[in-house]
Amino acid sequence: MSILTSAFVTGAGGFIGRHLVRQLLAEQVCVVALMLPGEPQPPEWAGRVRCVTGDVRRLSELAEQIGPVDCLFHLAAVVSDWGAKQTHIDITVHGTEQAIELALGWNAHFVVTTSICAFASALGKGPLDEESRIGLASSPYEFCKQEQERVTHAGVARGLQATIVRPANVYGVGSVWVNSFVPMLHAGQPCLLGSGNWDAGLVHVNNLVNLLIAAARSEFSHGEVFIAADGFGVTWKTYLQRLAKAAATPAPKSMPNLAARLLAPLFEWHGHITQRNERPLVTRQAYRLTGGPNEFSTEKSRRLLGYQPQITFEQAMHELAEHFASQAN
Repeated sequence: MSILTSAFVTGAGGFIGRHLVRQLLAEQVCVVALMLPGEPQPPEWAGRVRCVTGDVRRLSELAEQIGPVDCLFHLAAVVSDWGAKQTHIDITVHGTEQAIELALGWNAHFVVTTSICAFASALGKGPLDEESRIGLASSPYEFCKQEQERVTHAGVARGLQATIVRPANVYGVGSVWVNSFVPMLHAGQPCLLGSGNWDAGLVHVNNLVNLLIAAARSEFSHGEVFIAADGFGVTWKTYLQRLAKAAATPAPKSMPNLAARLLAPLFEWHGHITQRNERPLVTRQAYRLTGGPNEFSTEKSRRLLGYQPQITFEQAMHELAEHFASQAN
């Protein structure tokens, strides 16, 4: 097993980052966290996490301040299927290149979180595993997730110890799959495509964190790719119905699946020519993730990393219900 007594986490103040730091601390790992200027630090970090403020695009300038570590967990990225492509490239891709240089200099294990969106146009068509062919990207996010993996493999050719983790649709309190849907449910906007009776391809954030740490402790550091998912069986219809119940909103409304598929590129085209800052109601990436079956195999992660999801769907929905109840009080 690889040594893991110290770690540097980029994107530490984000949704996944905060959960990762919490678990690393629980496992007695010394943590250095990259934070954005003005980004609030969780109170539980006080005296336990060394925070470095800076820009992921200029990580090399912070090398001495960060110091060598055993593992570099790279999470920082633009998380959106909309926005200027160059902004995505500058932050997501060039930031990854900067993180790779730090890991090479420290001889640290580089664990990069990409996404199942790296599958791009292969999404929404059935079972996928780490050997499945990568499709064509339609969004800056998909493109940059593919680029992150490309530059990581290029780093491996230079001696980088690296593992790539592709999370499925990460959910839990504070996730985009909660925060984006709940306002739509409250407003009665359609958020379910067609019947929604196909696998949602979910992974609870705590299950993802466990896989990230297992990858960091493993000897699989030659650019191996591992999918993080909860397994099969939870459909988008089930997820949204249960989320609506937990958040005490009206039941989810649906829009015709065929209409969503046909309208997505038109919405994108109109958004681009009008220089729209807000993402359209439906994009091609969103359609791929929610408009068809996404069955992500965890066989490789289970076999090689001993991955076993600890948080069940029932436990996750109970956690969400408690969260919304506490907000209402």
